[in-house]
Amino acid sequence: MRMRVFLVGLIAATIMLVAPPLSGAAPSTQTELTGLTEAIAGRLALADTVAATKWASGAAIDDPAREQVVLDTVSQLALDRDLDPAYVRSVFRDQIEASKTVQRGLFARWQLPGQTAPPATPDLDPVRTAINEFNVAIVDELAAAGELVTSLRCPPALIAASAAAADGFNFDALHISALIQAGSSVCAVPTGSG
Repeated sequence: MRMRVFLVGLIAATIMLVAPPLSGAAPSTQTELTGLTEAIAGRLALADTVAATKWASGAAIDDPAREQVVLDTVSQLALDRDLDPAYVRSVFRDQIEASKTVQRGLFARWQLPGQTAPPATPDLDPVRTAINEFNVAIVDELAAAGELVTSLRCPPALIAASAAAADGFNFDALHISALIQAGSSVCAVPTGSG
C-alpha cells in the first residue's frame, strides 16, 4: 500500500512539475503506455458530459448498478485476454472513481456564483457506448503492455505517457488529478518484503 501511495504521489508531482517539457519530448518509455493513457484520458474526458447530464437531471453521481456492470464486463474482457481479472477490476475501480472525481469537481464549480453547467445531453446511451469502447481499449492496452506493468519500467513510462495525454487533452488541474487517480493501479510493481 505504501508503494502505491508513493507511486501516485510521484506521478502527480512529476506531471504537475514537468508536463510541459515532456510534451515536446518523446522518450522511448512514453510510447509503451501511450495508447493506454490516451484511452484512459479519453474515457475521463467523457465525465464532463456525464456530469452535465446528471446536473441537469438531478441524478446522483454514484451509480452502483452501472459501476457493477462495468466491473463485471471488464472482468470478462480480462479473462478473454488472459489477464488477471482482479488486477483489471482494480484498474477500473480507479477509472470509475476518477470519473466521479471529475463529476464532483464540476458540480462544485457549477455551484459557484456566475458559473453554469454546459447544456446536458438528453440521452447518456451514446456516451455510455463511447465509455464502453474506451473500456475495451483500456483492457486491450493492458494486455498489450504485458509484463511492463509489473516491471520497474512501468512508473516512469506511466508518468511520461500520462503527462503527454494530459497535455494532448489540454486537461486542467481537476482533470490532471483525476488522470493520476485513474492510473494509480496500472503499475503493479512488486514491493518485495519488508
